[in-house]
Amino acid sequence: MSGLAKLPLFFLCLLLSACVTLMAPYDDKFDQMASDLQKSVSTHIEAIDGAGLPDCLYANHKAFYDDARVDASGLAVRAASHELNSETIRQVEALTGSINDFEQLHMLASNASTPRCLGSMELSPIRRAFDQTLGAIMKLEIAKKRGK
Repeated sequence: MSGLAKLPLFFLCLLLSACVTLMAPYDDKFDQMASDLQKSVSTHIEAIDGAGLPDCLYANHKAFYDDARVDASGLAVRAASHELNSETIRQVEALTGSINDFEQLHMLASNASTPRCLGSMELSPIRRAFDQTLGAIMKLEIAKKRGK
């Protein structure tokens, strides 16, 4: 086969390789859901940080944790609906674990022999961790939009 005869085969291979997708497509609904959850978590942390007893206690904030888990579950289902989305699924699983850990810490502080509010020293790293986790989720989704 001469060099010219191989040229169409080369271009066919090049075209096919350009069509290969190694990652799920961008999902604007997923991106918006993650942004909404980030805002909700930030609002919740601010509310706890500024509250005194008894307003800061877990019983007054249980609905937030239930809602956050439902939102994370929605993200998980949406992420799983796309093929080639294992990294996003892993990130959402980590987010769900963080919500559960935050809830456990809040319950422990509220149910101690002397109930107490979570302070800024505890809430600051929690806020940073959620911002990093949700930021990474949104960054990956935006990278999908750009095709990177």
